[in-house]
Amino acid sequence: MDQLQRLVDIVAKLRAPEGGCPWDCKQTHQSLRRFLVEEAGEFLDAVEDGDHDAMRDELGDLLLQVVLHAQIASENGHFDFQDVAKSEADKMLRRHPHVFDTVTVNDAGDVVKLWDEIKKVEKGPAASAYTLDQLPRSLPALARAQKALDKADKAGFAWPDIADAINKIEEELGEVRDAARNGTPADIEEELGDLLFTMVNLCRWQKVQAEEVMQQAVGKFIRRFTAMEQLIADQGRQTSDCAPEELIDAWEEAKMAERANKS
Repeated sequence: MDQLQRLVDIVAKLRAPEGGCPWDCKQTHQSLRRFLVEEAGEFLDAVEDGDHDAMRDELGDLLLQVVLHAQIASENGHFDFQDVAKSEADKMLRRHPHVFDTVTVNDAGDVVKLWDEIKKVEKGPAASAYTLDQLPRSLPALARAQKALDKADKAGFAWPDIADAINKIEEELGEVRDAARNGTPADIEEELGDLLFTMVNLCRWQKVQAEEVMQQAVGKFIRRFTAMEQLIADQGRQTSDCAPEELIDAWEEAKMAERANKS
């Protein structure tokens, strides 16, 4: 706790009108939004890499964002860091009566149901009657889509089985083809969105996170593209010097090399 208070005091000094840091002093909740997203991404990279030193540092950067937001709120008379910590501690006690009270649960599934029930009680009469009203708008699109589908499923709205989900993908792909042949750019954009949404639904059926699946796919593409560039560089050339078929050949070679290294 001494180190935590030290950090709170440092941030307060950085934000001081006299003797503070000009950059920190000009920040607002709005201006800091992108940094919170970036720091979360860097922490997730460290987790994926299994780099505990980096995880420690990135968690510190995330904590800094929390302290900064709390300091700004404190300066405006809204709340401070202690209020944030108290609010979260109280919430954890309320939402874990199976740990801190006498409620009994059988498994993790029961815990999730209990958590949702307690959240509804907490929101009380002010809670929206509509299932998807509380869905965070700033989530990454794939994660937001999957959360929307999960909530709709809990409300009883979902395809009966995975075959229906796959058939829906095929239907949406056909509509993309039709839009590409005969539609406007707006039509194509809409149909591509529908196709992506149905792909997320298939991820949900397979009990995988669409956001994580996409990150893995992007990572694989980056690895193979970089390997392809290296193969071409080893020939004393750049990708811009190559014909399309040469790039495809190099890409396939990079793929085969990656698969061989895994086996």
